[in-house]
Amino acid sequence: MGAICAAIATNRGRSPLGWFFIGIIGGCIGLILVLVLPDLKKEEETKRREKRLRGKLQEELAQERMKNQAFRGHATNRLDSHDEHIGVDTRTAAGGTLPPPIVPEELDQGIPSSGWHIVLPGLESEGPLSLSEMRDRVTGEELSEKTLVWHESLEDWTPVLASPLHIFLS
Repeated sequence: MGAICAAIATNRGRSPLGWFFIGIIGGCIGLILVLVLPDLKKEEETKRREKRLRGKLQEELAQERMKNQAFRGHATNRLDSHDEHIGVDTRTAAGGTLPPPIVPEELDQGIPSSGWHIVLPGLESEGPLSLSEMRDRVTGEELSEKTLVWHESLEDWTPVLASPLHIFLS
């Protein structure tokens, strides 16, 4: 029974030595346990696949945001040149400058919407802040390894370039 449990445990990503002794001591109960417990190899492969997919989706989202920002810049430049050509300032006529693009919170899947703290280089920490407040704090700032963020979902203060906020804030 010990050898059978060890062989099954090896195929399921578990310790063969431990399950060998469980099979010797527990007999059929050890065999039933090793068969009932989840397959760690399958779970690990599923996690790796999900992580790759999440990374791919985040990359696609970042590319779409860059495309949208480029299009917005192009359209703004065209409108500005048109305004200049006809001698009208439609921005001021519309009541001031155009607001920054609004990114719905639903697009930021997996990123908590509040409770963030940030330390910009040379400044004290600020927080807790929402995602929109975080975006306001870093507007015009150069994000670097010295820019740190923290949230209760993170283990410690983390450089913003290594955090999940990097794509959202850049």
